[in-house]
Amino acid sequence: MTENEWKTRKERIDKKLKALKPPWKIIKYSDKLDTKILQRCAVEEFPTANGPADYALFVKGRLLEIIEAKKVGIGQGTGEHDANGF
Repeated sequence: MTENEWKTRKERIDKKLKALKPPWKIIKYSDKLDTKILQRCAVEEFPTANGPADYALFVKGRLLEIIEAKKVGIGQGTGEHDANGF
């Protein structure tokens, strides 16, 4: 089975984030976004020194984790290598 990265994000990652209790809010990055006020937010296309990350997870205004989506069939090691650049 193959999926492109966008489909992986929308049909797998977004659904899992929204299914958590309490659910995570998924928002698009904006230059005007004040990350200090974010609580349980996944920010899409968050800028980093190595280009935009698929998701940046924020809790209590602090960056918790970066998520890089890969299409189904790409090995986990590829994603780990990409994420190390962030």
